[in-house]
Amino acid sequence: MPTRRLKSTTVFFSICLLTASLARTAWADLANPGFEADGGGMNDWMTFNNEIPNIVIDSGTALEGSNAVKMFGGFNGPSNVTALYQGVNTAGGNVWRGACYVRHNSGDSLVGTGNRLVLKIEFYSAFGGAYGSADFIVEHEIPVLNADSPEDRWLYRTFQATAPANAVEARVSLVFIQPNNEGGAAYIDAVTLENLTTDAPPAWDVIWNDEFNGPTVNTDLWNVADIHYNKNNELQYYAPDDVYIQNGNLVLRSQQRPYWGFDDRGDWRYFDYTSGLVDTRGKFPFVYGRVDIRAKLPGTRGLWPAHWMLSQTGAWPPEIDITEMTGDLPNRIVTSLHWGPLPPGTYPWDIGQTASSVHWGPDYTQGFHNYSMEWLPGLLNFYIDDTVRFSVSRDEIPDETMYLILNTAVGGDWPGSPDGSTILPQFHEIDYVRVSVPADPGYGVASFVDQTSAGATTDSTIEADEYSTSIAGINDGFGDVMGQNSELKIESSGAGELFIALQSATLLSPAGSGGVVIYIDSIGGGAVSTAGINGSADLQQRLASGTGAAGERAKLFFSPGFRADYAVVMGPARAMVYLIFNSQLVPLGGAQVNAPLDLDGGTDFSYRLGAGTEGLRQRELRLPLSRVGMQPGDECHLMATLLDGSNAFRSNEFVGIHSGNWWDGQNPGQADVVLKQGDFVTFTTAILRGDVNTDGAVNGSDLQEFVAALLAAAPSCDAPCYSDMNGDGLTNLADVPLFVEAMIGE
Repeated sequence: MPTRRLKSTTVFFSICLLTASLARTAWADLANPGFEADGGGMNDWMTFNNEIPNIVIDSGTALEGSNAVKMFGGFNGPSNVTALYQGVNTAGGNVWRGACYVRHNSGDSLVGTGNRLVLKIEFYSAFGGAYGSADFIVEHEIPVLNADSPEDRWLYRTFQATAPANAVEARVSLVFIQPNNEGGAAYIDAVTLENLTTDAPPAWDVIWNDEFNGPTVNTDLWNVADIHYNKNNELQYYAPDDVYIQNGNLVLRSQQRPYWGFDDRGDWRYFDYTSGLVDTRGKFPFVYGRVDIRAKLPGTRGLWPAHWMLSQTGAWPPEIDITEMTGDLPNRIVTSLHWGPLPPGTYPWDIGQTASSVHWGPDYTQGFHNYSMEWLPGLLNFYIDDTVRFSVSRDEIPDETMYLILNTAVGGDWPGSPDGSTILPQFHEIDYVRVSVPADPGYGVASFVDQTSAGATTDSTIEADEYSTSIAGINDGFGDVMGQNSELKIESSGAGELFIALQSATLLSPAGSGGVVIYIDSIGGGAVSTAGINGSADLQQRLASGTGAAGERAKLFFSPGFRADYAVVMGPARAMVYLIFNSQLVPLGGAQVNAPLDLDGGTDFSYRLGAGTEGLRQRELRLPLSRVGMQPGDECHLMATLLDGSNAFRSNEFVGIHSGNWWDGQNPGQADVVLKQGDFVTFTTAILRGDVNTDGAVNGSDLQEFVAALLAAAPSCDAPCYSDMNGDGLTNLADVPLFVEAMIGE
């Protein structure tokens, strides 16, 4: 399996705030997108209608940098409008994607008001044209903040629009609407406007897909229904023979025929209609990402094709409807979100717990079309043919594992029953289904570049300056085993070794059942959650897979951008390294605590526990970088968590790197853990010792550069300083023996 060299970074001990779903350099098309120019200001931004002081720089709530914009109404009559905008050149047909981060704070909230903030993409036939003038062509908008939006946290909002043929300017606008002179303010930061036609489009990595190119339905991916579902007084029996592969498509056939089967009450009876349904329940549950379905829908009176999602728990609602159509209206697509909880005897649409949209387009039964959904924290974007047709921004967006359903119902409350005009059989054809995550790791990613050439030592004593990279524990009470005062330390050496140390706030018994698991994403592919990892043969496997002694599971759903390839387990008495391959844990080696040799009888691994009572707070593991798919100078993603292998209780001491992990605050210590974007660390290992020019080899070119650095007037050098062999910040005679050793060894 080839090593994946992730994009290198020169950021050292800093927080890289990255847009959640944009893969290239953000802000390429806007000036001063973060309101940081000239010490913080509105440079390059224009305002409309209510102007300053209704749009002000705020230095206390910024997402990144020092500043954000605070926007509010003018309190000068009904329907106040305050706007902030900036434009760029465009050509007709260019596809533009606008995005921003927004929030409202509990001290200045929109709750209880009619105030709202919308994000617009506008097009003009003359650059700098006035809104509403002859130069204005068209605008597209989505709501991004209102009274229903969660308070006190940044929310990512995005959508896209295509420039008309005569457009020369594309303009992104943030518009605050104050209909009733009510209080409350919106905060805005990191605004982007990107040309997806000329620039690289937002990159998504496919983590699960079916192209339907095999001879039969892949039952490792799909459940094929053999049942009568009667959720809306439907008439069909879902028969397995109505689900098949033909010409590279999944086909769900709907037909009128006599069929006997059990109904939803368990009674054996006769059905007039059969149809097809497949789902991924128990086979691919996931949280957040993008779903792409290319399909040709069936259309005739009484049919109801759909692509939708339900909770893996079996509870209803929530429900996400990516695509729904009734056969009598083949040019109408409906997309919806339904949420709970529900009072007894009610439905979401009866009590306003539904957000739904209708899009009228071409006849969707006459060819294949793309139906997509982006699912992010607090946001759903629904696409038809790669254009946003509906966006939902509210706190009730599900944050739990859900599964996909593809089906065609016959009859029911919404489409009505087939009649004399109905033509059967009909065929629901699906070309592919793909689930992706943003290629970028998202905002809040900590990036560490290891400058230590010599590395640490597993001598059971953690010295003050031995490890340059440290991740603090994040829990503050519930299920707290090691606590915020604990630290997980990572270090590497130019000789190709990885060191992991645990400095615990509490004593760790070698006879216990708890352990820290470090998941590493260093090569292509990998697992997206511990729900898909199998292994329970011993304590170390249970820790890696999140399994208790009785088979209970603590499911850790990794954040978008992270796919675990390896699991490094620091158990109470043994450390192990596993490759995660085809959902199985493949052991790659390990060591008992304080054993003179590793489990293979060699010295590649060492696992040391400190001496005495205080020593029970410290443990150190050394292993070859190659055992986790890396070489010196490679970059990987990693994250860590703590689990009790006896009962699968996850305490989350080291989940991600953010003390503000929202899910930890909501459900600390729960079995199922959902991570937001960026809850992992990016770690670049130290380069090969002596490789002064960082070309992956130690040779004469390195000798020339080392001598030049040695003879330089100033012996000190700025990090990264690869001529500094002993890591003291200087290039001097003390480095010569180490460089010679590296040359000879090469």
